[in-house]
Amino acid sequence: MNPFSSFLSLLLPLLVTLFLLILLLEQIWYLRRKRNVPGPNILFPFLGNVIPLITNPTKFWQRQAQLSASVGFSVNYVAGRFIVFIRNTELSHLIFANVKPDAFLLVGHPYGKKLFGQHNMIYMFGQDHKNLRRHIASNFTPKALSTYAQLQQLIILKHLKSWERLWSTVSPAEPIPLRLLVRDMNLQTSQTVFLGKYLSSEARERFKVDYALFNAGLMKLPFDLPGFAFRKAKLGAERILKTLTHCAAESKKRMLQGEVPSCLIDFWVQEMVRVTTESETPPPHSTDEEIGSYLFDFLFAAQDASSSSLLWVVTLLDSHPDVLRKVREEVSRIWSPESDVLMTAEQLREMKYTQAVALEVVRYRPPATLVPHIAVEDFPLTEWYTIPKGSILFPSVYESSFQGFREADRFEPERFSEERQEDVIFKRNYLAFGAGPHQCVGQRYALNHLVLFIAMFVTLLDFKRHRTDGCDEIIYTPTISPKDGCMVFLSRRCPRYPNFTLN
Repeated sequence: MNPFSSFLSLLLPLLVTLFLLILLLEQIWYLRRKRNVPGPNILFPFLGNVIPLITNPTKFWQRQAQLSASVGFSVNYVAGRFIVFIRNTELSHLIFANVKPDAFLLVGHPYGKKLFGQHNMIYMFGQDHKNLRRHIASNFTPKALSTYAQLQQLIILKHLKSWERLWSTVSPAEPIPLRLLVRDMNLQTSQTVFLGKYLSSEARERFKVDYALFNAGLMKLPFDLPGFAFRKAKLGAERILKTLTHCAAESKKRMLQGEVPSCLIDFWVQEMVRVTTESETPPPHSTDEEIGSYLFDFLFAAQDASSSSLLWVVTLLDSHPDVLRKVREEVSRIWSPESDVLMTAEQLREMKYTQAVALEVVRYRPPATLVPHIAVEDFPLTEWYTIPKGSILFPSVYESSFQGFREADRFEPERFSEERQEDVIFKRNYLAFGAGPHQCVGQRYALNHLVLFIAMFVTLLDFKRHRTDGCDEIIYTPTISPKDGCMVFLSRRCPRYPNFTLN
């Protein structure tokens, strides 16, 4: 036997022993953190349960919810990270209320900093975060929301007409999938409402491609290497941030000249100009790059969450014809497409039942089912269990939506009526927009968008779902949507489409 072979024969047992020792230490590390909390007792080496999470996230999270039934939470191990799934609503509130340096950090995604960048609202807390939210409030005043509503209606109409044309060019016997069509409509809405004229046609197309790469990377393993989806998502996000930074700079030029705001970034920058003029110093977090990063937050929230909700609107209205009939009756009393007039804020407020439908859609199918946080320090979750530092927590707003509410498994918009007021009685269970210091600042905008879409969609179009086995099952894309992509048959319902004019 030559010396090298002899050396290998001596080294191999040591390497095997070392490998087995590492596996044993990994198991011990996990079990010490797990203690007697429900969760798997044996781990797949190194990867844990990341493969089931990636291949079938719906089944993975359903299993975690089942494990959590006894104590309100459960644990698991994913790609070297200890995770805690929170099912109990009050425990979720405990997490949301303790976003601070010595407790939890909201991350949005387990590898969010690599994707979203460092300048991001979701990583902020304390007075700094409160001050920024106060400045952002100018983006969602009644005047601003009214401006956005006009733009939203123009874009919704454009896309509804194109959907009907698309279906008519296909065989009438063939349904069309709405998922990508809704995504494109929402992307144009977000681009127009948030960025207005600052995005050229070329920039919009590049933005669309980069955003698709970003979304794809959210659902993949975090391999930051050339050719992998995660790296493509990271590079796409960097290009998007560069574009948004340029938009912020252009908006500042216009607002400094005293021009009238025409989109969200203008309302935001106008407020910054006012503060700077009064105090002679610009407010914190007002550089072009920082504004661009915060706009990315808005775009991510508005784009994916709204796309999810609009798909569930179509699905749930089709499966609940009595609800659809009531919505159509209410809308027809308040607005007519033949008037050629855009819906006003006052008319939206009159649509009480349609608003209740929007609220119930978001409760019944909350778009972002989980809100990831990281434990900055050890934190006592209950009297008998302390979350270890470094753990990733997943408070489930989806599970909270089915707690407390009367007959929570039923889709029932009447629960939000003035008579039942379940939105008040079970307010703590309605967590689709979050809670605590990071509660969604744009929830009124999001609900307006949902109500506008419902009113226009059911008035202008007739629709029918193409139903197959399992078509309404939940999949993650990364927000939740119907498994079949929401396949529908469409036809025009109104005598003619409205001819809107922007005021």
